[in-house]
Amino acid sequence: MSRSRRFALKALGLYAMAAVVFLALGGGAPSNGPTVVAVDIHGFEYETLDGEATTLGAFAGQPLIINFFASTCVPCVQEMPDFEDLHQAYGTEVVVVGLAVEGARPARGIVAETGITYPTGLEGGKDFLIDLGGYGMPTTVFVSPDGTVLESHTGILTPVELRERLEGHFGIDT
Repeated sequence: MSRSRRFALKALGLYAMAAVVFLALGGGAPSNGPTVVAVDIHGFEYETLDGEATTLGAFAGQPLIINFFASTCVPCVQEMPDFEDLHQAYGTEVVVVGLAVEGARPARGIVAETGITYPTGLEGGKDFLIDLGGYGMPTTVFVSPDGTVLESHTGILTPVELRERLEGHFGIDT
């Protein structure tokens, strides 16, 4: 292999690693203000990890946080306990839903391993993540009770950032 080709491959590898680190450290900046989404949030159908068909319409009229995750995504797994803490502390005021972008078996495994109890399901390859402005993992979407997307954040969120968004988006005093 030529020297220039090796250099190009190394540069590409470094670029890919930098992109992963950028996203893992929360490099995906949140959107400013409401995001226009060409998707009916409440009509979105997904399958629970128990195999039941349902829609996000079950949560209409409530503030909603949708967290897209995968068992192979280290930042996703790192923040799942923080979403569980939020669910335990504010579950009567805001709904947290986790949607796996992978198959049911690995999703069930990571849900069991992390001990989360908030509703979870499968995105099912419907590109819902992309439709809501996500472009990497993890992505968290904050939705108003009327179904308006308030923010789509790609990258890990700390517990402090989650509480700030509860206050800012939903007026929930933390």
